[in-house]
Amino acid sequence: MEDVDRRILAALQEDGRLTTQELAERAGLSTSPTWRRLKALEEAGAIRRTVALLDPERVGVPECVFAHVTLMKHDRAGIESFERSVSRRPEVLECYSTTGDADYLLRVCVPDTRAYERFLQEAIFTQPVVQHVRSNFTLREVKYTTALPL
Repeated sequence: MEDVDRRILAALQEDGRLTTQELAERAGLSTSPTWRRLKALEEAGAIRRTVALLDPERVGVPECVFAHVTLMKHDRAGIESFERSVSRRPEVLECYSTTGDADYLLRVCVPDTRAYERFLQEAIFTQPVVQHVRSNFTLREVKYTTALPL
């Protein structure tokens, strides 16, 4: 990846609604080459999608919980069932298969603790493969970014 592509991507990570002209100015190019590079980056999959980042408190889901999920066994069917289940849940913003004490780390956003309990009862505890869940409620957000270091 060339430096100019990194400048385009860095600018887009900061503000995904930049016009091609604004993007060109930040990248140090004219509009047409910037548009071509942008399209090439999209086609190459470097840009997954453009979204709006919402404020969790203002939209009614202020509680952020990190759930560390440990499975009883690691057979293909159980893993696929668990992953399918959490992938369908809108309150699960991220799910990672991990090394260490837990098999998965989930980031879950909910309105309150009752909603989190409902999530556990409906989505996690109904999975026969789940052995243990350790939940950590966040006290406050210290750093949050979606920008990758380029």
